[in-house]
Amino acid sequence: MIIAVGDYGCYSAVRDWDRGDIERRALQPARVEELGDPGRWMHATAVRDGQQRLAGGITYVFGSAECPVCASVFNIAEAHTAANLPPALETR
Repeated sequence: MIIAVGDYGCYSAVRDWDRGDIERRALQPARVEELGDPGRWMHATAVRDGQQRLAGGITYVFGSAECPVCASVFNIAEAHTAANLPPALETR
C-alpha cells in the first residue's frame, strides 16, 4: 500500500508494478483546529511562511486513510510512527 500526498493527489492505493496506483481511496485531512503537535506547529510554520500548499499537505499527513485491501481506516502519522520506531532495547 502507498500513501500519496502531492501534485498527483492525496490518496491511499495499491501500487502495481505494471498498472501504477490502483484501488485508490481519497485521504481525509485532519481539521486544522484539531491538529496536535507536531502537526499544529508544522502547519502554523507553513502558514506563517506563506507556504499554503505545504500547509494543506500537512493536514493530509496528519489525517486518515482507508486501506484499499481491507477497508480499515487509520491515522497516517500514527501508523508511520509505529512502523518506524526503533527496536526496543534488550534488558539484561
